[in-house]
Amino acid sequence: MAIEWFSSDAKNGAASFYSTNITLNTIASVPLESAYRIQVGLDENKNVVIQPLSKEQMRDGDLNGYAIYQISIKKTYARISSTDLMRKVAKALDIVLDEKPIKYGTTWDVKENMLTIHTGI
Repeated sequence: MAIEWFSSDAKNGAASFYSTNITLNTIASVPLESAYRIQVGLDENKNVVIQPLSKEQMRDGDLNGYAIYQISIKKTYARISSTDLMRKVAKALDIVLDEKPIKYGTTWDVKENMLTIHTGI
């Protein structure tokens, strides 16, 4: 008997920008669960990108230590806490960060091994 299963709808990841951190929902944080550290940057479209780094990459890679951040993975979210990083992000995107979060959608690129936060700027 041939069965065609109905797949569930793809769930969207979300990132919230605060003045002191980036908070990722569960969907966005799952691909980063095994990261030892992360790198955060901007792509050519001014989307924020996050790339997980392993201990081996940290030890063996040619990485800029000033571009490396810690990520805290919890049960329902992940957080990158750095006021300095958020000042840089706000300046690069020309946005104002305060106590209310600015929310963006995310996608995980398996091939590039990075999370893209779609800022729409």
